[in-house]
Amino acid sequence: MKPEDEYLDVLQNIEAVVVDTWKKHREMTDYSVLRAYEAAIGYYKALARGGTPRPERLSGLDAEVYAGVHAICEWRLGRETDTPPPSTGDQAEPPPLPIEDLVACLRRLRKSVERWNRTGGQRGYLEFVSQFVE
Repeated sequence: MKPEDEYLDVLQNIEAVVVDTWKKHREMTDYSVLRAYEAAIGYYKALARGGTPRPERLSGLDAEVYAGVHAICEWRLGRETDTPPPSTGDQAEPPPLPIEDLVACLRRLRKSVERWNRTGGQRGYLEFVSQFVE
């Protein structure tokens, strides 16, 4: 099974943060999400290789989306963050995710943005995922 299929909850956690940001900033487009996902992929790929991630050069909504994505990724990796984790209801905290699997999940999300943007326009991905996230 592909890691991104095994970790649908991770995809949902990340997408929930993106949709939450979109609800606050309705002018946001898929491009901001794509930039945030690409930055996160670069960051975590560098960590997986044992390297030092380069500083991200994002601003505005791109940076805000990335901050949310980064916080959720850190939480899913089992690391302490300043941002409170999403509510897991009565369930126990999820086990830490291997960093390579997180990168696979982020790549899957990037691919989804590209697909839904092509078929649905500049907010195609946001409109699609918002149907499944409260």
